[in-house]
Amino acid sequence: MHALRQSKARATKPRQKRCANCKAHYLPGPNAQPFEKWCSIDCAVALSRAAQDKARERKRLREAREHRERKIALKPRTKWLQEAQVAFNSYIRARDAGKPCISCGTAEQERWRASHFDAGHYRSTGSAPHMRFNVFNCYSQCVRCNRDLSGNAVEYRKNLARRISVQRLFRVEHDQELRSFDIVYLRRVKSIFSKRARHITRLRGIT
Repeated sequence: MHALRQSKARATKPRQKRCANCKAHYLPGPNAQPFEKWCSIDCAVALSRAAQDKARERKRLREAREHRERKIALKPRTKWLQEAQVAFNSYIRARDAGKPCISCGTAEQERWRASHFDAGHYRSTGSAPHMRFNVFNCYSQCVRCNRDLSGNAVEYRKNLARRISVQRLFRVEHDQELRSFDIVYLRRVKSIFSKRARHITRLRGIT
């Protein structure tokens, strides 16, 4: 009988808990609820404030995400096309960094800054818009050849044949397959080439 009373006493004796705020061990009071995880009023207030701060932050992040999604939904196709082209051109410049102009052979070091090089299309986006994202149709080209000389196509073709082979050049020149650049496709283009450009930049330490 005495052993039974001792067993019951041990069973009802409160166990130590660890405060969720200050991490100190404490014995819960006789009126403590099972969900309580604080050792004092100050710690209870601190935990309550932390929970409120987390709730506000979750709300802020949710509202920011919803705002971004609304902006994306309202963005027109022309804007997606522009952003996809910027990402593609950035990849081309990163890929060809250190290589000379595809047309005249001018090296980047001979210009006072690398921004004198564009991503120049062999078949222009005006005459062959379906080739605007073809990586075999676009190479690093100095501003003079790309803009002042309207692409300097004759020299571009000579050097492109050497760089990618005559067979590949023939396929580029005769590719007439139309592409449907819808918003879903353009978003994918932007994502892919942005990641590729960043990857090359990190590998080469380009700033």
